[in-house]
Amino acid sequence: MREAGAAGRAGGVGTVSGVPEGRSGVRAYEELTPHQLMTNRFHLACLAVLVPYHQRPAALDAWLAVDPSLFFMGFDPPAPVTEAVLRLGGTRLQTALARTAGSADTQRALAGLGVRGIDAALLDNHRLSYETRCLLQLRDPAAAAAGAAYHPDHHRRALCSADPDLAAAALLDRRGEHPPTARAAAWETVRTAGGTARVRELVALLPGGGDPGGGDGDACGDCDVDAGVRAACAEADPGPYLDSAAELRLGTGALLRRLGAVHRAGATPPEVRRTMRSVLREPYRIDWRLVSAARLGHRLPRTAAEVLRSHPDCPPEVAVVLRTGRPAVPGRPLPPPDPGPEAPPPYRQPESHWVPPWQPPGDTGPFGGTAESALRVLRTTAVVHDAHRDPHAPHLGHLSAVLEHGRLSASEAAPLIRPASLLTSWVGQQSGWADVSRAPWSGRSALHVETAALVARWCAGGVPAERWAAFVPRLWHYPGTLPELLAELSAVPDRHLP
Repeated sequence: MREAGAAGRAGGVGTVSGVPEGRSGVRAYEELTPHQLMTNRFHLACLAVLVPYHQRPAALDAWLAVDPSLFFMGFDPPAPVTEAVLRLGGTRLQTALARTAGSADTQRALAGLGVRGIDAALLDNHRLSYETRCLLQLRDPAAAAAGAAYHPDHHRRALCSADPDLAAAALLDRRGEHPPTARAAAWETVRTAGGTARVRELVALLPGGGDPGGGDGDACGDCDVDAGVRAACAEADPGPYLDSAAELRLGTGALLRRLGAVHRAGATPPEVRRTMRSVLREPYRIDWRLVSAARLGHRLPRTAAEVLRSHPDCPPEVAVVLRTGRPAVPGRPLPPPDPGPEAPPPYRQPESHWVPPWQPPGDTGPFGGTAESALRVLRTTAVVHDAHRDPHAPHLGHLSAVLEHGRLSASEAAPLIRPASLLTSWVGQQSGWADVSRAPWSGRSALHVETAALVARWCAGGVPAERWAAFVPRLWHYPGTLPELLAELSAVPDRHLP
């Protein structure tokens, strides 16, 4: 809701200043800037909330024919629009929504449709969540590897996943630069679950050549992880060779070489510690006996010993060696392991049935204190969004005060508010983003009902697609009231509609 309100303020809800237009408010749609296009889509989304439910997909489909990026607004459409697209919309509407949807629930609902084109649109969506991407990656690894939206963090998480199918699907995507440990861990996950036969099957699906990952400071960074696995699979008995390839990347020796390289990098001690901790988060297979031997042989830097001692899997006797450089004294009790930092509890949205407290209606401003003065102003003056637009003009705060004071009823005010987009966006965005639903007793809620009734009466009997499409260039900059806009669209022959 806050996003919607911010978009409305930034886009100038109801403002036409600085925008060339004809007598009817029509402006060449291709002349709009990207910011103006997004503002126009915001107004259309607010209007869509007011359209009768079963006619909403027809309106959206007609608008999509004019603006293929209808749902690209910087935030998701309101819930009534999304629900109508998911339940009643066709594949074209659902595909357009899939390209921009940011809600994980919406993405999962779209993925659940099982349509190839919708899946491809989701994979091109740069706001795609990790969970939805995993679902699509398991369904079609090749399509996921070709998707335009690539998130290196998502890819790395999939490579390090304990799910062998997900790890196998991630191995087929050779984009990005990851530590060699990530791809090596994925190969080990696949091998543990399916044996060498599964590894050979997956190697046959890999494209030839290329370096799938970077060295990232490893002494063996120039080695190709996939090339080592491919060479091992070429042997009659690939098991020992796969063990050697895994040890080269994931073994304790690889970890100690990596920590030594970080120590020699010459950074400040805090930076060295941070880098070493990030190295330990990689899926190395640590043999703590070798770590003790390295410390006793003075081959382990002190900073690396401190970081390794804080590892949650470090045995107590090894912690003594890492701290003192000497073996633990027989018979002396071992100290308890260092307590690691407690992970913060996950944030949970508190359940609330909060209803906004009643507030005094405020100042009616130029509308005056009587119904006659308020009607006179509405008939002769356009309403602006707020006082920043025009300090002397009636704005939405004044109009809200008129309704809450009971000077005018919603049925009297709705047909007179101008411009039309100010009315539809003011009530549409708040209703669609679930604000007025918490205050059904308010005058603004009643205004929503009356505005939706105006649109519903105009929609009675059906509306041709051309007439719906006429809203796209007209709504935002139309200077008159909503009934005047609807009457103008009804009077124009279909062949003259844009």
